[in-house]
Amino acid sequence: EILPQPLLNEKGAIFTFGKSNFADNVQSKFWLKNDHAVKIACGEEHTAVITGRLLMLGCNEWGQLGLGQQRAAFTPTFVKASKSERVKLVACGRDHTIICTCERNVYVTGRNQKGQLGLGHRDDTTLFQLMPPFCDHAPIKMLSAGCSTSAALTGKRRGEQCFLPPVSCISFSLHHRVSSLRL
Repeated sequence: EILPQPLLNEKGAIFTFGKSNFADNVQSKFWLKNDHAVKIACGEEHTAVITGRLLMLGCNEWGQLGLGQQRAAFTPTFVKASKSERVKLVACGRDHTIICTCERNVYVTGRNQKGQLGLGHRDDTTLFQLMPPFCDHAPIKMLSAGCSTSAALTGKRRGEQCFLPPVSCISFSLHHRVSSLRL
């Protein structure tokens, strides 16, 4: 069962579209009790919600929810492993999730058959794992995840002078290689 593509409205409701556990091919919406969603991302069958904390729901066959087990979550579930750091960015791939915290740490979880978690191996994980540093502490501006790949977009480091904002794109995929492109 595929979870829908949600959108946020100005009052913090999460609107869903498509077949899901909330509705069958009908627009639906829900709110988080005592919390306010600020960012969302969808994978093939899972959804991540950032409130400062990280909440996950959906299919969890490969551990893509980062809950330490592989049972599906049919309601937004707080990821205890993210409790000590505030989450600012999230991207959901087909069966994996990548997050970045305000402390500039990047964590990954889920399916890793092509090395898309960037951990240097191909083992799946059901808990968020800290990625080895890859960008010399440059601030991460955006994360993206595809079927079997992940990418991070960085901005300039503090103190750098530049007329055009320098940007790097780091991609994690097959053969555990990290490719970097400086624009």
